[in-house]
Amino acid sequence: MHLERNDVAIMRRIILSLLTLLMLLASCRQKQSGLHQEQKEQTRKNCNAVYYWRTTFRLSPEEREFLRFHQIERMYLRYFDVYRDVDFQDQVVPVPEATLRFIDSVPPDLEVIPTVFIDNNLFRDCDMMQCAELLASRILTMTETNDVPNVSEVQLDCDWTQTTEEAFFNFLKKVDSLLKKDSITLSATIRLHQLKTKAPPVERGVLMCYNTGSVRNPQTNNSILSAADVALYADNVQSYSLPLDAAYPTFSWAVWFRGNKFQALVRNLTPENENLVLVKENIYRVKKSFYQEGKYLSAGDEIRFETSDFEQIMQAKKLLEKRLKDYSVIIYHLDYSNLSKYSRDEINKIYAR
Repeated sequence: MHLERNDVAIMRRIILSLLTLLMLLASCRQKQSGLHQEQKEQTRKNCNAVYYWRTTFRLSPEEREFLRFHQIERMYLRYFDVYRDVDFQDQVVPVPEATLRFIDSVPPDLEVIPTVFIDNNLFRDCDMMQCAELLASRILTMTETNDVPNVSEVQLDCDWTQTTEEAFFNFLKKVDSLLKKDSITLSATIRLHQLKTKAPPVERGVLMCYNTGSVRNPQTNNSILSAADVALYADNVQSYSLPLDAAYPTFSWAVWFRGNKFQALVRNLTPENENLVLVKENIYRVKKSFYQEGKYLSAGDEIRFETSDFEQIMQAKKLLEKRLKDYSVIIYHLDYSNLSKYSRDEINKIYAR
């Protein structure tokens, strides 16, 4: 087909116009996509937050006042744990344990993030992909049944390792796809040592600035929090590919040893117990055998009392806050028996951003 010179010029102008239009449309889509992402990020407000990690949801008057006074807007609410079913000895069967019972209703002005702890060994021992739908369904059912308000995010807590990373990350992708059907996003806890590994495929992470030392090591001074331990990983925060919030501890516990061998954590034991005698600093020896929380503490056993020292919290916070951006501060956890050990001013300083 022969085209006149004038026809060729017209066609060139048409093609040029079409190309220009396509470029404008592409640019528009890019801007729109960026706008949606920006709007999505803006909807998640940075605020004061708290974990609730008990098996019964009941708030004391002091805890309600804590929420009000410190303007807590977000609560990470532990729904249940997932462990191996001990009744099945020949095979590994994951089951929910310690499911949260709701005695009180959740305050309607709180944003709630249902949180589930999953034992890392399950990803080593069985195919957890089959449990993804069950887990997502159970979370949604508990939310609806108990009228839990303002749920737009779910968090999974697992101390995954290099050997379980692939299985855990695939599990996260599956759970994420299921939750997105209900417009719910997924986040995960991040331990300090995990900052040096690949980030999980979730929207956001919570950096757990506690349990920094080896609780089983009799030479450890305080396994809950040591700013020196945090310093070893602080430089990895800035380059981490996942946006992070920061969680700091306000709990205490007793670590029980027999012959330098770790036995268990004892939650409600205090140094004032008449069966204990001080050895040095925070180390006590059992002078007379007794039962505590169903455990038989024998004469000669040693107890290491650990607390969340305020100065250590602030030192750790100083290390991290200059490397974090657009983050919320979370306290672990809402338990007034521990929170009462801090002044209001100290809690305010932990929350300060």
